Amino acid sequence: MNATDTSDIEHIVGHYGALILTVLSAIALVVNIYILNCSSFLRRPIGVNLRLCVTLTAADALCAFFYITSFTINFFVPEKYRPSTCWSLLVEALKLATFFASVFTLLSLALNHYNGNQSSRSSYHSPQHLPSSASILVVSAADEHSILLFKMDVLPQEFYVKDVFVRWIFVVPFILIVLLLSFLYLHIIFHMSTMAKDPLLTANNNNNRSKRSTNRKLLVTLMMLAGSACVGWLPTTVMYVLLCTDCVFPQARSFYMMLSIIAQSLNVLKLIFDAFIYASRLIEIRYSIWAFNVAVRSNLTVWNHRHSDATVPSEFSKYVTDTKDNKKDRQHLAALDAPSVTCWC
Repeated sequence: MNATDTSDIEHIVGHYGALILTVLSAIALVVNIYILNCSSFLRRPIGVNLRLCVTLTAADALCAFFYITSFTINFFVPEKYRPSTCWSLLVEALKLATFFASVFTLLSLALNHYNGNQSSRSSYHSPQHLPSSASILVVSAADEHSILLFKMDVLPQEFYVKDVFVRWIFVVPFILIVLLLSFLYLHIIFHMSTMAKDPLLTANNNNNRSKRSTNRKLLVTLMMLAGSACVGWLPTTVMYVLLCTDCVFPQARSFYMMLSIIAQSLNVLKLIFDAFIYASRLIEIRYSIWAFNVAVRSNLTVWNHRHSDATVPSEFSKYVTDTKDNKKDRQHLAALDAPSVTCWC
């Protein structure tokens, strides 16, 4: 196969790969923006974990947006209209920033859940300074990444760092965060199994059963988020330091592009999967989706009649009882209770 054929294959793979990734990124952007719009109907009080989940959704939406921007600039804009490489560098840097925002939001979720579980134990059994110290070290290491941006060269389609050592410097903080997340969740599981054997905490009453069920569900939800992050990010990370042309296992450029498209597809699918985790696992998000859909339907007119279905489903009864509505909910319910106006225009 001569150089011309190889170049044609790379062009075809790059073009169709960028098209697939752009479509997936657009889906991820729409889904996450939908969740963010629904979050305006969250009832009070809003816990720290829920706030962090909404923050993670915002980071995922921004990441999807910069994916779309990057592929549009590098593949779909004609070369004579293409912005300078400085703009490409800016877009890639912003995409990298949203990536680290997602990483540290996940770490904050794990730390908050860890500290919440530890606070139920006696003070001498609560080594809360360990994860806090570890997180400070990780944040300090990540701050050095802003300096390393100046060692990057921007090719028309991708970030490329010539120095393999610099690549490892980028990857090591992520590996540390994955190890820290693994330690935190393993310790949480061990702690919850210990609590399950405590006769005071396992007393057969509705309050304790409800708390244990809520803690288990939250733990599973956060572990699913951490698992999706590992599945979405690890392939890209491994390729970045092991399979580049100057790395330990160098690959042909066309084959590397195919692997890169697959790895980035997993990364984008992670952005979509996170939203479905929220919608299926968190009752607060499920309620806000229901409330948002009711608000949208109430503003639609079909056959000159206004839809109004404000009856709260039974699955949200306890959640509604334990929380209070916000100003938007009150305004919306007041609008539903008002007499419908028929439009003859």
